[in-house]
Amino acid sequence: MGEPTRLRPKSEGFYRERQAMLRISSAVAIALTLACAVVLYTVSYDTRELDHGVQAEERRIERLRSDIAVLRAERAYLSRPERIEPLARAEGFLPAKGEQYVGLATLRAGESKPDGRRRDGPQVTPDRPDRQ
Repeated sequence: MGEPTRLRPKSEGFYRERQAMLRISSAVAIALTLACAVVLYTVSYDTRELDHGVQAEERRIERLRSDIAVLRAERAYLSRPERIEPLARAEGFLPAKGEQYVGLATLRAGESKPDGRRRDGPQVTPDRPDRQ
């Protein structure tokens, strides 16, 4: 068999190349780290800005819901019959009388008034749809 191979001592050029590669890889790693930090900061800033926008919209929605509740309460107050009746009477309105009501069959027959007069316009009966 042959003589065992011995490792040769590495030359000075090898160590220089190795140090150059380490410097380059270290510089690339630092550059990538800085780039990631800048991207992370930008994303974090944008996220905070969006969060503030969402909070502003939530406050606006809550304010609008409160306004809607107030408007509903005002409508309920203003539409009370005991409040409307005196105002209507002051304008000359009177409560509806029984003879003012018209049945559905009368409307289908084309009569709109209890005295039997027909309304103007095309006439529609239940058995004959209006066709002109």
